[in-house]
Amino acid sequence: MITLIQISDCHLFSDKAKKGYAQISPYASLSSVLRAMQPRLQDNIGKTLVLTTGDISGDSSEQSYTDFVTLMREYTEAQGVPWYVLPGNHDNNPYFHEQLGHKNLTCDAPLLLDNWVIAGMDTRISSQPNTAKGEIRQQQLDSLAANVATWPDYHHLIALHHHIQPSCSWMDKHALHNAQSLEVFVSRTAQVKALIHGHIHSSLRQHIGDSATPSYGCPSTCWQWEMQAEFGVSREAPGYQILSLHSDGIVEVDVKRLALT
Repeated sequence: MITLIQISDCHLFSDKAKKGYAQISPYASLSSVLRAMQPRLQDNIGKTLVLTTGDISGDSSEQSYTDFVTLMREYTEAQGVPWYVLPGNHDNNPYFHEQLGHKNLTCDAPLLLDNWVIAGMDTRISSQPNTAKGEIRQQQLDSLAANVATWPDYHHLIALHHHIQPSCSWMDKHALHNAQSLEVFVSRTAQVKALIHGHIHSSLRQHIGDSATPSYGCPSTCWQWEMQAEFGVSREAPGYQILSLHSDGIVEVDVKRLALT
């Protein structure tokens, strides 16, 4: 079994002490989440990885990425656990590539672990660096199809930042353009067992395409959004989620949250 620990939407600022929504300091909150993950990391060395699904920075500052790398080295590399990242819409800046390009999980170079293929998608709109919306590019769908053709007997998991289907909330104004093309691909590809994403700051649960392939949204490591028509900040605590990828293609998901104080 493979254990994939997902964190998302860290929104770090250049100032570690700065607070955002719900009076949460993103740096302090991420540090607390990483500390809470430690027992699981220690128990599963060799079969565990950590994946961050975008929006690492909250202000596109160089310092925010420097602090993120420092925390990941302290809390994951120190345990011998590999870690990877995907870009989110807030990571549409040169510092992401300068500091995290070597950790960026892509469709062209997926992870192969046991009988699983884990691929990451970049859903940023490169021509619109300030938009929170996302897009699906055909080149990445072609890469996903090539992965399935190369490893047809493996189970495949797709990770991206943006949510795929409407959430029936105010966050849908920051939707994924051309998401239907990904839904069509998933519908036609039985090897895809699950999709995971961030962006929504919520443990959103959906089913994608005619195949009803499960899609799992991840809580943010800082503030959470209310899934409602008008903007709102949830009272739920920061968190992360653990995916257990079994050799038979079964995916089990468990959301963990910090204790509210």
